[in-house]
Amino acid sequence: MKFFGTSGIRNLCPQEVSPALALSLGSIFAKENSPLIIGSDARRTSHMLKASIAAGASGAGARVIDISLCATPTLAYYCKKLNCRGAMATASHNPPEYNGIKLFEAGKEIEKSEEKKIESLLLKRTQKICLWKNAGAIENHEKKAQDAHLSLLLSSIDKNLILQKKPKIVVDLANMSACALMPKALEAAGCEAVSINSAPGEPFGRDLEPKQETLSALSSRIREVGADFGIAHDGDADRAIIADERGEVLGLDKQLALIVDDILSNAKKGKPGAKENSASGEAGKKNTIVSTVESSLSLREIVESHNALLEITSVGSLNVAKKMREKNALFGGEPCGEYIFKNGAGSPDGLMAGLYFAQLFCQKGKFSSLASKIKAYPIKRAKILCANSKKKKAMAQISKHWPLSPPSRADGLYSQERWGWALVRPSGTENYVRITMEARDGASLGENFSKIEKIVKKACK
Repeated sequence: MKFFGTSGIRNLCPQEVSPALALSLGSIFAKENSPLIIGSDARRTSHMLKASIAAGASGAGARVIDISLCATPTLAYYCKKLNCRGAMATASHNPPEYNGIKLFEAGKEIEKSEEKKIESLLLKRTQKICLWKNAGAIENHEKKAQDAHLSLLLSSIDKNLILQKKPKIVVDLANMSACALMPKALEAAGCEAVSINSAPGEPFGRDLEPKQETLSALSSRIREVGADFGIAHDGDADRAIIADERGEVLGLDKQLALIVDDILSNAKKGKPGAKENSASGEAGKKNTIVSTVESSLSLREIVESHNALLEITSVGSLNVAKKMREKNALFGGEPCGEYIFKNGAGSPDGLMAGLYFAQLFCQKGKFSSLASKIKAYPIKRAKILCANSKKKKAMAQISKHWPLSPPSRADGLYSQERWGWALVRPSGTENYVRITMEARDGASLGENFSKIEKIVKKACK
């Protein structure tokens, strides 16, 4: 049985991700006489999982630090600050019936090799038990963790610029992790924040995956209050999705292109923070950006226009962060709204991304205008239902009938063509096989997408 996917453990809860599993995990992952930081999103099952992790860790002799409801980047950064391990109970953007656990060490998601070791022990339902006098204490550091993350967030922006402009921003908190800190962070940065879906807990005001079709309330509120733009977060606030002053969602590829263009421009201009954020202090060394196999043609063109390098990884923030460290990269981003900043939390930080876009607005103006300058190519995505047990066989069948040039198999099946590129990969967090395709013209997109979709649907039946 496989417990870990693309982003930690994630499945139906409490059936698959059970209290017993969380208890064993807490016992296995905790280090005796060392802190284990625990936090959670606002799902009804999250407190149950967090309590089980705490019980397992405390029973194994670890000191447990509970930071309560929090964003995943808050927990990651507090782990980095205290140089210890952490466990976050969340299923991020997945529906409410799911839950999961993300594991961190010193701010970094744990490596795949560590996941395999833990997985083998979980299969045996291993549990360490200490003597009563060695049981770990459980203490609350909610305010300390939030204050630490807030300090980091405010240090990452030009607060004076934002205070001068005082942008009005509608923020959709999804009744989840972003409720803990994002409104406070926006106000502290000098913004006028209007919050919606701001009470943590179920029932959730919208689907937890922020996208065009789930953000109608955000769009309406932006227009109602005359806001400068809007921000929407996913369940654990490691993503940020931006809507312009008209309430129109920018699109994941455009907003990633905008932030990369600005970061590379600042690095070349030597603005405050650019030197320490540059890829290297060596003369003539190019700045490096990291993205995934799903990165758009427009992103590739923008990176090239700055004479910078684009490093491509498999999908997943763990892979992006690892490649950033290897290449001393300036920035890492996935076209799902997850962004990792070089001097940030060490993992995707939707709160820092939101503040960065506030700064970008104050510097350059309306996002509708900025986004219109990003060259867009036709792109199409689809999710085909496929049970986890069928994915391996389905991918083998898709590979056998692959209609494009011989694919790379580093992460699913990926082919680059003269007309664009295509990617088919099994989701690591949901029961789907995902198709992503981008082309330089609509005719090529339509023709090739139909071929691929037909093959994938047949394989996943």
